[in-house]
Amino acid sequence: MTTRSRGGTGLLNGRSELGVAALLGALAVIVAVDTANIRHTAVNAGVMGPQVVPTIIAIGLALCAIALAISVLRGGHGDPEDGEDIDLSIPAHWPTVFGLAGLILGYALVLDPLGYVIASSILFYGSALLLGSRRYVWALVIGILLSLGTFYGFVLGLGIMLPAGLLTGIL
Repeated sequence: MTTRSRGGTGLLNGRSELGVAALLGALAVIVAVDTANIRHTAVNAGVMGPQVVPTIIAIGLALCAIALAISVLRGGHGDPEDGEDIDLSIPAHWPTVFGLAGLILGYALVLDPLGYVIASSILFYGSALLLGSRRYVWALVIGILLSLGTFYGFVLGLGIMLPAGLLTGIL
C-alpha cells in the first residue's frame, strides 16, 4: 500500500487519473452518439449491420472509464513511468521532436501530389535520419520497400486505393 505525500486535504487531491477516466467517458459518449446516428441503407445492410462494432467499442470505453474511476476513488493510482532504457532526467531533444512533427505535416501536404509510395518513403527516411540512423542507403531502401509493401497490401489485399501520385500508371 502506498501513501500520498502531496499537500492539501481535498477528496480529489492527487487524483488526476480521474481526468483520464472522464476523457474515456466522454469518448464513450461521442462514439455512442455517432453510432446512434448511423443510417441503415441497402449498401450497409448485412448480418450484423454497421452499428455493432462501434457499440461494442463505446461499451468497452465506458466500462474502462467506470473501472478506472472506481480504482482511483478507492486509492489506486498509476506509478510514474520509470522507463526501460532511457534516462528520464535528460530533457527532450526539441529539434528532433519538431523535426518529426514537420515531417508528419509535410507528409500530409505532399501525400496526394507525390503519392503514397514516394511520400511514405520520404517520411520513413527522414524519420530514420532524425532519430540517428547513419546508414543512409539502407534506410532509404527499407523506406521504399515498406512503402511499396504497404501500398500493395492495401490495394491488392484490401481493395483500398491509395494515391499513386507521380507513379500513376507505373504502380
